[in-house]
Amino acid sequence: MNGPIYPDLLKHFWMKAKVFSKYEAKQEELLAIERNPSLKGKSRKEMGLLEFTGTQIRSNVCGINLTFSKVHFNALLGLTNSGMILDNFEKETRFREDLLHKMFTDLKLKGKVKGMSDECRVLFKIIISSICPRLGGTDTISWPHRHLIYFLLTQRKVNLGDYLFE
Repeated sequence: MNGPIYPDLLKHFWMKAKVFSKYEAKQEELLAIERNPSLKGKSRKEMGLLEFTGTQIRSNVCGINLTFSKVHFNALLGLTNSGMILDNFEKETRFREDLLHKMFTDLKLKGKVKGMSDECRVLFKIIISSICPRLGGTDTISWPHRHLIYFLLTQRKVNLGDYLFE
């Protein structure tokens, strides 16, 4: 095989890639039941559908179905499926006071990038450019980003695979 095979494979994979979540799994079941009402009350396997084990990225390259899940992602990056799950802390107030005092030099500007300490600002720039893009306005910092920075500062283990894949 000559030529740039790997970039072409990636391009073809992502062109057809779709996120397959609980919602899509349920829609797939409803569509199967709509086509054949006798399938009502049967399991996914009995309907002839692939078992749903969690959110996946699905694609097709050269007629081959490919599925990419959080398990694959963790294995690829050498991550363990353990640590704090950031989405659980979005509305959580347990760490807020300590978080605000550790991350922000000016509490009047809490929630704004310009109010953060230099160390936190650098961590935030690394996170939004390499790990997870910014959500919201140009000077605000989301709660998941705040908690990720706080947990990095306090050396608490974060389930990065869960954060990146979800």
